[in-house]
Amino acid sequence: MIKSLIYSLASMTTLLLIGCGHSGNGFTIEGEFDGMKSGELFIYSPYNPNATIDTLKIADSRFEYRGEVYDTIPYIILFPNAVEQVVFVSPGKTIEYSAATNDLKNYKVEGSEENELMMQFRKDISEVKESDVPNVAKQYILDNPQSAVALYLFDKFFLQNSNPNFADVKQLISVLRPYNSTSVLLYSADAMLDNAGALTEGKKLKNIELTNTKKVKRKLWNETDNTDYTVVMFWASWQRNSYDLMYKFRNFQKEYGEIVRFVAISLDNQRYRWEDIVRRDSLIIEHYCDGLAWSSPIVNELALEAIPTYLLVDKKHNITYKSDDMEKIKEKLKKQLH
Repeated sequence: MIKSLIYSLASMTTLLLIGCGHSGNGFTIEGEFDGMKSGELFIYSPYNPNATIDTLKIADSRFEYRGEVYDTIPYIILFPNAVEQVVFVSPGKTIEYSAATNDLKNYKVEGSEENELMMQFRKDISEVKESDVPNVAKQYILDNPQSAVALYLFDKFFLQNSNPNFADVKQLISVLRPYNSTSVLLYSADAMLDNAGALTEGKKLKNIELTNTKKVKRKLWNETDNTDYTVVMFWASWQRNSYDLMYKFRNFQKEYGEIVRFVAISLDNQRYRWEDIVRRDSLIIEHYCDGLAWSSPIVNELALEAIPTYLLVDKKHNITYKSDDMEKIKEKLKKQLH
């Protein structure tokens, strides 16, 4: 699941299929596919404040992607079948990428130490059980705290974990901070620790400030909210399954909307994309988005680690159930209503 994080997607990076050399902060990814003559993929960076999701056009089995960054950060190549591949880019560098369509897991990325390290990590985790992958990631972070790969692994395997080990998070922050003193990611991790447990079952859900489709602010709870239960969904339109997710949430609302309040809180930073999906629901589902994505105060206030996240909340605003599975929330609601 993408936190899809401490993600802060903003304005469009430049995509050029043909062009001249890049500037001092420019980077290039030169790619080659075995088994794909033409097509379109998506590429984005969760860490570049000047990047959003771009279309990556493939012609004659090749592509060239250009943009600007001010530090070494990961970009994600997203395939239609939801496969994700990470490529690290740096100012002034050209990165060479190659992959075979029948073996997307074993793609190669060359041109920097970070990509060499990431390829070694992928090789190492291919040889262990899935449950042991976080332990391998932890060791890589401890061994390479100065690398951009360490920040990426910290985010992916610890901050995006729906049930994070807070002791590990605290330890890794202390290891990473000397090399990343200005990292927004680590500040967000600090806030997560400060608010750890805010979404724990049995606790009251905080009365957070929300922004609706008309950019009007309101509190989550007020005197007019008198239903016995509220279902809250945290999501974003940039999730690969966002349309399917919203379709299912609509059907959930149709089934219980007369007796249950439904609230959808989006972690988008492109309101027009979000509005395009939610426009038809303005009268049946309460939709909110402050346009700040993972930089939203909501993320820190609630120590939200991943999306989608679903909450079932009772009349007294107590969280009675939390899950990343909508069907489990539905089952729990049925039991509590009967």
